[in-house]
Amino acid sequence: MKQGAIRILQDELDRAGKYTGPINGTLNAALDKSVGGLIEARKSDLSKSPDDWSAARKRVAAFQLICKDAEFDPGPADGLWGTMTESAYSDIRFFKETGERPLSFRDIEPLNANPNGWPTDRSGQAELFDFFDFNPNNGGQPATTSVRAPWTLKLAWDRSVKTTKIGCHPKVAQSLEKVLTNIAEHYDESARELLGLDIYGGCLNVRKKRGGSTWSTHSFACAIDFDPGRNKLKWGWDRARLARADCLDFWRFWEEEGWLSLGREKNFDWMHVQAIKLP
Repeated sequence: MKQGAIRILQDELDRAGKYTGPINGTLNAALDKSVGGLIEARKSDLSKSPDDWSAARKRVAAFQLICKDAEFDPGPADGLWGTMTESAYSDIRFFKETGERPLSFRDIEPLNANPNGWPTDRSGQAELFDFFDFNPNNGGQPATTSVRAPWTLKLAWDRSVKTTKIGCHPKVAQSLEKVLTNIAEHYDESARELLGLDIYGGCLNVRKKRGGSTWSTHSFACAIDFDPGRNKLKWGWDRARLARADCLDFWRFWEEEGWLSLGREKNFDWMHVQAIKLP
């Protein structure tokens, strides 16, 4: 069970007058005693009898009950930490940190803007070749320039390596700089770290799309990945960190400039944003 979830559990039990130990995210006998009392009193709200459950499973079940009481759906109160409980944890943590309930992110449609006239990734990709003046089929690399990020980025594949520069195509550089400036002004350092915006997954990478025959948008140095470890290719709303409600403004800044999130549009590859529109 996550330390943050344990701290929330301690805090909520304390508020209910059922726990008198420290609120520090650390397991202790007082917490397990309080959890045991809650589980016994709420047996009818559990998915099955908890009589043979371990202390760890009872703690998760108690946390699930607290989430349910706060109207953050963790799924069945079964003492098993799955994707729905993970989502509820993210939501209740956001609520406790900000005092605001998360927005219904999935109900907010992406902006359909394109002020910079980004090309469309249609079959054959000729529009991309023309716009970026680069055809990967002929070999070589696209033109690039360097944009300075307003905060330090750690490379996703080696976090000991840090940079403030993003190499991108010259045609997207000014727009990228504007988006990064807006993000830096809106999210402070701790918020950027919480969202994983300091974990840089790269921009230029001339290759075919995974499992496909056409060229990745990274081939044109106009796509960026953030925090790949917590936003894996096939992960959707229930798992990807950048699919949480506290990321809405992050995506809004990109969408105002016409950049496209595959996560927002297709609910996969939430790490990825590109200056190329879908057909």
